Amino acid sequence: MKNLVEDLLKNNYLITPTAYYELAPHYEGDAFSLAELIKFAKGEFDTFIIDEKVVSAFLKSKGLGVPLEKELQPPEEPQELIEEKAVESEPNVEVSTELGEEVQKHVEIKAIHEESHETPGAAVEVSVDEFGNGESSISNGAFTSNGSDEEENGVLSKSAYSEYGVLVTLEEEPPEEIGKKSYSVYEDFKVVPREGFAPRAAGMESHARVLFDVKDVKLTPPKAKNANGKEGEIVIKSYSLLFRSRLRKMRKIIRNTHELRGVVDIGRLGYTGGYDDEIVIIGLVNSKRETRKGFIFEIEDATGVIKVFIGRDKEDYKKAFEVLPDSVIAFSGVYSKKGIFFANRMFLPDVPIYRKEKPPLEEKVYAAVISDIHVGSDKFCEKAFMKFMEWLNGYVGSREEEEIVDRLKYLIIAGDVVDGVGIYPGQYNELEIPDVFDQYEALANLLDNVPKHIQMFIGPGNHDAARTALPQPGFYDEYAYPLYRLKNTIIISNPALLDLHGRKFLIAHGRGIEDVVGNVPKTSHHEPAKAMVELLKLRHLAPTFGEKVPIAPDPEDLLVIEDVPDFVQMGHVHVLDYRIYNGVFLLNSATWQAQTEFQKMVNIVPTPAKVPIIDVETARLKTVIDFSKWCEV
Repeated sequence: MKNLVEDLLKNNYLITPTAYYELAPHYEGDAFSLAELIKFAKGEFDTFIIDEKVVSAFLKSKGLGVPLEKELQPPEEPQELIEEKAVESEPNVEVSTELGEEVQKHVEIKAIHEESHETPGAAVEVSVDEFGNGESSISNGAFTSNGSDEEENGVLSKSAYSEYGVLVTLEEEPPEEIGKKSYSVYEDFKVVPREGFAPRAAGMESHARVLFDVKDVKLTPPKAKNANGKEGEIVIKSYSLLFRSRLRKMRKIIRNTHELRGVVDIGRLGYTGGYDDEIVIIGLVNSKRETRKGFIFEIEDATGVIKVFIGRDKEDYKKAFEVLPDSVIAFSGVYSKKGIFFANRMFLPDVPIYRKEKPPLEEKVYAAVISDIHVGSDKFCEKAFMKFMEWLNGYVGSREEEEIVDRLKYLIIAGDVVDGVGIYPGQYNELEIPDVFDQYEALANLLDNVPKHIQMFIGPGNHDAARTALPQPGFYDEYAYPLYRLKNTIIISNPALLDLHGRKFLIAHGRGIEDVVGNVPKTSHHEPAKAMVELLKLRHLAPTFGEKVPIAPDPEDLLVIEDVPDFVQMGHVHVLDYRIYNGVFLLNSATWQAQTEFQKMVNIVPTPAKVPIIDVETARLKTVIDFSKWCEV
């Protein structure tokens, strides 16, 4: 038998008792369909509550009246239950709506629970007597029918209407387990410092400060021209400002690095045509292509666009392979009246070869630099990371390690601290901790064992709960709040520039490595330090727009490497690699995650559980502490 209450509830609609008494006889007599009623309520009143006003208008539109002969009686009930209900108040219907991008309807129905007079083991139901003869079983907001739904082992199956109006049976969801979780968040993992462990670093004063952090930059987004302006127009304007900012910063860097003179705006080249004197142009690389005789670039600045040709016979021809799309470079050469600039030399922003030496420190101090912990992954090297925590507390294996721990003052973590949720297809099947909140809680419990005299700097990566596009200001507080509770921790952005005892440490997660590997020959994920050198030459952490690395539409380019660092740390590719370029030490951190199925497919062999130790005075690698023998997953 058709039941108006149940059918409406299954479609997220409510009906008042008075309205039900008027509509139920017509509905059971097939005078109208449920779809007609819902369409009328939605179209004429834009409501999901069927009340007397809606019913009156609907019956009038259908030419129907209120039946006088048929009385609606609730089912007979035991006298004891009737007397008990007489004392209780009538059920209340509370409806709350919340406006947002989508209107979400939350309905709480308070009903009177009947005592079950069925045989033992039968399902207890909630009677909605005021609504008529039918009854509905309510469980966590899902409604089940007494008549049409199948019953198995005394449990009523759930059903609902599909988007085409067909009644379909829903799969039963397993009940949520209450109590202890099936996974650990390391609440019980507590490391007691080794007896007699009194490191010198505990008495050292911390000389660390953040020179640059994305959160500290005040950005003013462009405004719409008028009230009819669209959001897309603002985004385009933001990107325009971003590239203008990049060009402005890079022009300054190139002119200071190479001491170039005679720089001419592209829009003014027409005034120099026909002269043999060499001139210099600086611009963004819109495109490049290799021909039989050389490379052809399209270069753009704020005044115009020009084609630039550099032949194979030129000294700087090979530099063209290192140029990424949207990077800023300079050419010196002559301008032809045909509208082509013939380049003799090419200049990358690069870093100067010679720089001033830094004064020595009064005593040695070290920093441990790691990244890509991936807590929550089923490939997380849990035991190895615990051994690292013990190592920081004085449980060392040699005199050399004891000397390092004695003077270890800083721990820097460059992103992907947790594995995240929904980062790539099929990730859920590879998670040991499937809840991102619990992942950060687990990480915080582990890092809580870091001795309090060690200053930690933690930044986000692409697996973290943070803005996906670069630059990343930091973690989302509502997810990573356990990290903020750690007293010896400073949350930094991606990228960030630190000053450790007068040495500049540039910290970035390293997603720009992907674009280098995809565009520059003889670079790969197996040797990430090579790709880091190419980024340093271009003085930008992710120059290419619109490929693998998403760039945020900020009105200022915050990924330009304006200050020449002493040390650059990245991660992301899970391979430990390092090299020196023009006096700058570049290091790609290892990982704490064993090889995943995806890495097997793309032939990436990680180097897990290796901790590089940096001598802060020289900004060079002191040693690598290897915990990989405990990485058994």
